[in-house]
Amino acid sequence: MQIVDPTQGYCEELALLPGSQFEFTSRFLSGGQLKPLLPLYALKQAVGTIPHAPVEDSVKWAKLKWWSEEFSADPVSSSRHPVLRALWLSGARNHLNEALLQRLIKSAITQIDVAPSSDDKAMFEQLSALGATDILLELALEEAEIESQRLNYLGAATNLFHMIFSLSTDQPSGIAQLPLSLLAKYNIRSEQLEQEPFPVGFAGLAGELAEIGLEWFEKGSAGMDESLKPGVCTHLQLRLAMENRALIKIGKNTDSVFKQANRYGPADAWFAWRFLRRLK
Repeated sequence: MQIVDPTQGYCEELALLPGSQFEFTSRFLSGGQLKPLLPLYALKQAVGTIPHAPVEDSVKWAKLKWWSEEFSADPVSSSRHPVLRALWLSGARNHLNEALLQRLIKSAITQIDVAPSSDDKAMFEQLSALGATDILLELALEEAEIESQRLNYLGAATNLFHMIFSLSTDQPSGIAQLPLSLLAKYNIRSEQLEQEPFPVGFAGLAGELAEIGLEWFEKGSAGMDESLKPGVCTHLQLRLAMENRALIKIGKNTDSVFKQANRYGPADAWFAWRFLRRLK
């Protein structure tokens, strides 16, 4: 008789949000590939949304403290959070040391009461630190590594991508990290980006952010497929390729991207299928 993992449904509810990037990319994974990634993405969702929750900062700090203690506790114990139990049961926890998990907490802390970036360089430094943690977690599952400068560029690019697309959700994140000089260029205040409809000048701002992200992706991705062994981190490479593709779309037509009901369609599925075939 097949034993059903009781934590799987919990992780699916957290990680496979309808219309989300992972809900789309997960369709191209085999069962063996999805098994460790599902609880990892559930964990990132559980911890990563805390700084942006509509609650007092004291509540956010208490939640992050609780998660930090969970990371330090015995991972085998049945009293662990369902997501951490799923990480253990999938075997993923064996590849994620406590120091790496604690980076999730540090990243979340830096997003509470964030001060605006002074310029593009400061924005890059803030975004790269956050995004690097996200990428390192996925690399660790397959004991893979990439050069640190490349990691920083990819980390900044992926975090900028998520910032841009968070604008189309009920909980936009990372807006406070946009440089004041860039907002002033388009005569936009950061609080206007949290309201609908988007302010005049938004298309120009989104387009310029997309160009910045594409530049960072180019610098980070150059030669990455050569530094990774064939068949390793295929989901991570697919995810980054899909993000790069989305930024290209924004650069061409900002309004069509943010107004469409479904972010991913048949053309994206065809792109993903061909991309994975090239990696093999």
